[in-house]
Amino acid sequence: MDLYRLLDRPDLPDWMRVRIEDRLTQPPIEAVRDLLQMYVNDSCGFDEIRRELRPVTGFETAFLRLQLDALERVLAEPQPKGTLLWLVELDANHGMDHDPTDRGAAVFLRQIADLVREALAEAEGELPGR
Repeated sequence: MDLYRLLDRPDLPDWMRVRIEDRLTQPPIEAVRDLLQMYVNDSCGFDEIRRELRPVTGFETAFLRLQLDALERVLAEPQPKGTLLWLVELDANHGMDHDPTDRGAAVFLRQIADLVREALAEAEGELPGR
């Protein structure tokens, strides 16, 4: 669903309007933090993350699309040194013992982006009208 069109609906409850507007104006780094904290933090691997994403894409994909877009923007733009590592180790709660660098963190974050993209593609293939 297009969130901008949803905001135009007069019957949209105020609390939902505020939530949507907050998400649409959220800085990309904060959207990435939300994504990692919701679906990656405390997971036991990529299979568990994939299982966490499936129920979300079963009923709504708009917010997850915003988070994926934010993640792709964060990965595409230069970030201050340590930012990507901080996102992975603190927000995703994933240790980077084998490569504790921003480069290693970027590899992990790209894998997360792939999982989200895969979940969205799967949902859009199964749900009519998406």
